[in-house]
Amino acid sequence: MVPAAAIAAVRRWRDRPGVILLIGALVTAALVLLDIANPEGNGPVFRALYAVTAPSAASLTLVVLARRSGRSTLRYRPLAAAVAITALAMASLDLVPLVGPSVAAIAASVCFVFAAALALAVITPVLVNKMDRSTGIAAGLDTGIMFVAGATVLITIWSADIAAAAPRGLVVPLLLAALAGSALIASVAALAMRAVPTNRGFWIVIPGVTLLGFCWIIWVYVLLQGETLPGLVSGLFAAGILAVAFGWMTWDQEVVHTRPFEAAARWLTDWVPMASLMLCAAIEAIPHGRIAGMDPAPVGTAVVVLLAIVRQRLLVVGERLALRRLAGEVDERAQAMLSLGRLEKADTLALTSLRICDEALRLPGIDAARIYTTGAAGVVPMALEGIQPEGEVVGEALEPGRGRHIREGAAAGTWVDSTPATRRPEPGKLLGEAFAPMRWEDRIVGVVSMGTTQQLEAQRLATRLPTVSEFGVVSAALIGPMLAEQRRRDDIRAELNSIIADHAFVPVFQAVVELGTRRTVGFEALTRFRDGARPDQRFIEADLAGMSIKLETACIAEQIEAACWLPAGTWVSLNVSPALAEAIIPIIAALERVDREVVLEITEHVEIADYKALVEALDLVRGNARLAVDDAGAGYAGLRHILELQPQFVKLDLSLVRHIDTDPARQAMVAGMAHFARNSGCELIAEGIETEAELDELIRLGVPLGQGYLFGKPGPAMTV
Repeated sequence: MVPAAAIAAVRRWRDRPGVILLIGALVTAALVLLDIANPEGNGPVFRALYAVTAPSAASLTLVVLARRSGRSTLRYRPLAAAVAITALAMASLDLVPLVGPSVAAIAASVCFVFAAALALAVITPVLVNKMDRSTGIAAGLDTGIMFVAGATVLITIWSADIAAAAPRGLVVPLLLAALAGSALIASVAALAMRAVPTNRGFWIVIPGVTLLGFCWIIWVYVLLQGETLPGLVSGLFAAGILAVAFGWMTWDQEVVHTRPFEAAARWLTDWVPMASLMLCAAIEAIPHGRIAGMDPAPVGTAVVVLLAIVRQRLLVVGERLALRRLAGEVDERAQAMLSLGRLEKADTLALTSLRICDEALRLPGIDAARIYTTGAAGVVPMALEGIQPEGEVVGEALEPGRGRHIREGAAAGTWVDSTPATRRPEPGKLLGEAFAPMRWEDRIVGVVSMGTTQQLEAQRLATRLPTVSEFGVVSAALIGPMLAEQRRRDDIRAELNSIIADHAFVPVFQAVVELGTRRTVGFEALTRFRDGARPDQRFIEADLAGMSIKLETACIAEQIEAACWLPAGTWVSLNVSPALAEAIIPIIAALERVDREVVLEITEHVEIADYKALVEALDLVRGNARLAVDDAGAGYAGLRHILELQPQFVKLDLSLVRHIDTDPARQAMVAGMAHFARNSGCELIAEGIETEAELDELIRLGVPLGQGYLFGKPGPAMTV
C-alpha cells in the first residue's frame, strides 16, 4: 500500500512540478525560522541541511520539467545542474568548522564557477536572441563595464587584508569566484536592461539572480575576514534559488504589461556606466594594498573609463546611423505613397493584381512582387512579377505545404521569410521576402509579397514591413470587392453543381388552354427546386456564375423525361434563355429525345446582344419546334423581339392580364397586341388568368389561348 501511494504521489507531482518547489520553500522557511530562533544551538550540519533543501527541490523540479517538455529539455537540464551544484557549494561553506576553510573555500569556488558557467550558457543565449546586433554590442559593453567595476571593488577590498585574512593558497579560487559572481550578475542585469520581456518568468529570474549575487558577495567578504557565514545568508540564497527555478518554470507564460520595465531599462542603461565610474572613483578613498606591485583601483578605473568611452562613441555612431536610416525610410515611404497613389482598379482581377505588382517593383531594392488569393481552392497566385518563383503558376493553387505556410502567416499579420546569409549568394535567388495580408469585410482575401535578391536589402526587410502592410491595405481596397464577388460566384457555382449532381429539382407542368372551349392544347414546363428557392432568382444566380446553360440543360433534360406522362396530342413548351438558344447544341440534343411537339419560349427578361446570331441558331430547329416570345410587354425589347424572331406564339405578361376586366388601358394594349398578332401570323397566349371576369374580357378582345390558376396550378406530369 505504501509504495503504491508513493508512486501515485510522485505521478501527481510530475503533473504539478510546482508542488515540489512549494515543499522545498516550506521546509526551508521552517529551518530558517529555527535557525533565527536558536542561532547558537544550531551547528554547521543543520545550516548545511537547510542550505541544500530549497536548491535540491528546485533542481528536482527542473529535471521533471526537462522530461515533460522535449522542446525545453536543453534549457532546463543545464539550469537544473547549475542549481544542484550551487546547493553543494553552499553546503560546503556551512561546513567550514568541520572541514576547514581551505577545503571548503576551494570546493565552493569550483562549484560556484562551474554553476555560473552553466547558468550563463542557458540564460545569455535566450536574452541575446531577443536583441539585434547593435543592441547586443551595447549590452556587451554594459556587461564589461559592470564586470570590471565589480571586480575592481572586490579586488581592492581583498587587497587590503588578504594577507592577514586568508591563506595564500586561496588567492586564485577566491579571485575566480569573485570574477565569476560578478560576471553572472553583470551579464544578466545588463542583458536584462536591453531585452524586452515577453513573459512572466523573465521578471522572476532577475530578482532571483540578484539575490544569489548578493549572497555570493557576502560570502566572499565574510570568508576574507575569516568569519563564519551567517545563517540568514543560506536562507536568502535558498530563496534566490527558488525564484530562479520558478521563473524558468514559467518562462513561456506571456504577460501583457511591459512598459514600466522598458522605462526602467532605458533609465538604467543611461545611468549604469555613470554609476560604475563613480564607484571606481569612490574606491580610491578606501585604504587598500597592492597586488604584484600594482594598485588595482586606478587600473580598474582606467579600464571602465575606456569601455565607457567606447560605449559612448558607439551610441553616437548608432544615433547617426539611426538618423540616416530614418531619412531613408522617410524617402522610401514617400515613394511608396506615390506608388500607392498611382494605383487604379482595372477591369479584371488579374489586371489589377498586375498593376499592384508593377508599382511594388518601383520601390528600391524590390526584385519580386506577388499577389496571392486565399479561398476554397487554396492559395492561388494571381500575379507573379519580377523574379519568378519555382513551382508557382498564375491561376494554379500552390502545393499544400506552401499554401498552409502563407495562410498561417497571414493570420498572424505581416512577416518576413529569409534565407541564411552566405558569402556568395546564388545570382537571381530571392534572399528575403516580406508578406502582408489583404483584409476585406473582416476576412483575409489574399496576401501581397515583396522580395529581394540583395543581401543588405534582405537584412532590412523587417523594417520595411509597414510599407508592405500599406500595399496590403490598398490592394485589399482595390481587389477586395472583386475577390468577394469571385468568392460569391464560386459559392454559387459549387451550390449549383451540387444541385445538378443531386437532381435537387423537379419538373412541373401548367396547362395551356383554348379560352373559348377550355380544351387543353399544351403544357408549359417549369422547374421547382427542392430547397424552396425561387426559380427566377436561382436562374439569375446561375447566369451570374456563368452556369445558366448547364443548369437550363439539366432542367430541360428532366422536363423532357417527365413529359412522356403528359396527355397525348398536347405540345410541351420549354423555357429557353437567349444564351442557351445561341448554344443550340443542347436544344438539338433535347429535341431528339422528345415524343411530342415542342414550343421553345425565348424569355424577354434578358437583353439580346446579337439578334442575328440568335436568329441563325433558331433557324436550325424551326423545322422541329415552334417558337414563342415569353413575357411580352415586360422586358427589354418590346415588339422588337417579335419582329426579329418571328415566333408562332406571343405570351402576354401577367402584368397586362391582371385586372384587365376593369382597366381600359390594359384592354387597349391587349386589343392592339391581338390585332398585331392576327396580322403577323402568330397567336397570343395570356398568362396568369385567375378570374372568370378576366377570362371573359380576354375572349372578348380576341385572345385565343391562355393559362393560369383558373385552369390549374403547375403540378407533376401524371397529375395535370
